[in-house]
Amino acid sequence: MKRITLTMMLLLMSVAAFAQSDKLVGKWDGTLKSPQGERPATATFKKEGEAYSGTITGMRGDVPLKNIKIVGDKITAQAEIETPQAGTLTINYEFKLVANDLKGVGSLDFGGNAISFDVELKRAAEGAAAAATAAAPAAGQIAAPARQQRPPSVEQPQQKQSIDYFVGAWNFRYVGRESALGPAPREGVLTLTKGADGKTLNGAVVGKHDGGAYQESVVVIYDEATKSLNFTEKRPGNVTLTSAGDWASPIAIRFKVEPVKAQSQTLQLRRTISIVAAHSFTVTEELSEDGGPFVRLGNAIYSKSEGK
Repeated sequence: MKRITLTMMLLLMSVAAFAQSDKLVGKWDGTLKSPQGERPATATFKKEGEAYSGTITGMRGDVPLKNIKIVGDKITAQAEIETPQAGTLTINYEFKLVANDLKGVGSLDFGGNAISFDVELKRAAEGAAAAATAAAPAAGQIAAPARQQRPPSVEQPQQKQSIDYFVGAWNFRYVGRESALGPAPREGVLTLTKGADGKTLNGAVVGKHDGGAYQESVVVIYDEATKSLNFTEKRPGNVTLTSAGDWASPIAIRFKVEPVKAQSQTLQLRRTISIVAAHSFTVTEELSEDGGPFVRLGNAIYSKSEGK
């Protein structure tokens, strides 16, 4: 009985050692780093035949990796994420593997904005051999069916609904089509300062577009009790937009915007703000002209200025 048990133990340890012999297969822990800060990250790689598969931490949890290729110590891979404002986005990863360090860069294009971040990972300690040995049945016993482990749930990044979230200077780039509500594309800085009442923000946009300078002003009022966020925007061409946003969900704010008259048209805007992280949010806008169907007007990504 002891010989059989020892043999099984050695076999299990050999299988684990063989799996670990691949320089990429296994779990890797570390961080994602960007100018706005860093956050924990995990990557896991598997190999079936000659093909690799895996997952990596994304903004909304773990996302699958595909097209994983190894050339020497260089590793490339891709991941796809779905966003309400830009559809499917492809993240391109490039890593360099040296011993137990896996370092590289992730990059993507978001509405014409090039975004990149650093990834630094180290091989995680493996406990597979010990776990497998502990689960091995004694001689003469029938092994119980392996219980399928449910993958741990990954929480979406969520920010507390607070007027303080928007305080500061935000760099932005708006990509879309031009309309009576404003030129596009345009870019600049939105600066929001908190009023003495603690629930009002006064803001100004200073930017540019292909035709020259661009400016607008905005007043934001937040009601903690109802989780409502009201905007009043004064745009070029004597256009004033008044909108009421529902911030009941911590990850999205959906606005109802009052119709306006501009350039002999009746315009109805529809807007959604998606809270990506403490340092980033996105805006998606749709427009109806003279009672017609809503069509995509544009989208923007806002990133908090470093040190603000």
